Amino acid sequence: MKSVLLLANGPGELWGWVRPVAAELKRRSRKVSLLLLPCQFASGEERRVAEGLAPDELRGPSGLSGTLRDALFLGRSAEAVLQLGGDLAWGRIAARAGRAPLLCYAYGRKNGLPRCDSVFTAFPAMAASMGDRVQVAGDLVRDSLALDGQDSSGEVGAPSVLFFPGSRAAIREFSFPFLKGMLPCLEKQASEWRFRVVLSPFSTPGEEEAWRSAGFSPARGAEAFRGAEFAVTQPGTNTLELMYRRIPFCVLVPFSSLRKVPLPGLAGLIASLPGIGPRLRETVLRRRRRKMELLAWPNRLAGRMLADECIGEYSPESAAEFVVSWLHDRSRRDGLREALGDVAGSAPQGAAVRIADEIERMTVRV
Repeated sequence: MKSVLLLANGPGELWGWVRPVAAELKRRSRKVSLLLLPCQFASGEERRVAEGLAPDELRGPSGLSGTLRDALFLGRSAEAVLQLGGDLAWGRIAARAGRAPLLCYAYGRKNGLPRCDSVFTAFPAMAASMGDRVQVAGDLVRDSLALDGQDSSGEVGAPSVLFFPGSRAAIREFSFPFLKGMLPCLEKQASEWRFRVVLSPFSTPGEEEAWRSAGFSPARGAEAFRGAEFAVTQPGTNTLELMYRRIPFCVLVPFSSLRKVPLPGLAGLIASLPGIGPRLRETVLRRRRRKMELLAWPNRLAGRMLADECIGEYSPESAAEFVVSWLHDRSRRDGLREALGDVAGSAPQGAAVRIADEIERMTVRV
């Protein structure tokens, strides 16, 4: 029996995109193969998390030669190839090996989209820059939340502030002392609030106790969001998750963290060099920040600043003061909650179903 081959790379794509598509294909009794691609944004825990998704066959992540071998091997037995993140060259290699259609889901333009047989995206605002052939299927992140249970209501007691330390170990390494440094100010000026760290599926087992020892309440999954009234996060799919849950948030990226942020392409290779690498990474990202108007996905989709983006020379104390200003302004939080709901409503629901329908339309089962 041939399989549907899914290709993915980083943490956000694996958890937010692969998970709901794999679940829908499994529901339809389709065989699912998964190839994890090499990625400079990887957390190092992708293999462990992917095993929990129970694909019929799992390969990667490997180096370039190993990925080529795996793409050819899995591609030969594929009836369709769906690229969910990563370089589309790998998808083309696998699709050619099995003479299978190549489909792609993306949040924006990327090299190789015109060569795909079918292209999907989440929002009409994303489709506007991706060409005429793209289909607005809806957001797979919303489907992923539905697998966990999306309701964040029903909590009795003190309201909570959520902190997202990141899915990559290098970012969490920076986040831990920075967020720990924020806590005394937060506890002093917002003593009626609880401060909860949302642990990524890609975090390691020992991290939960470390956060608890630092004074936070660590939590995982849908339970972490109960009673949440505000969140502090980084740019990425977390901002979409918070949007769907209608939780007001701000994006916080202190310039001192930029040396931990990975870069794509040649710049990323150079920035990985010891000594000069971290300094170069910070310089490049500072320059990019001056050119980039909006980072959080809800802001980009709305075309204006909804959630605050705090990018700059922040200390733990100044960052805490900023967060406290939001905690003391309920009407401001309610206004942002309403605006996030309006943006969330612009994407159709049922992305995984639409993509699976298209795969079935393009394939003939023997």
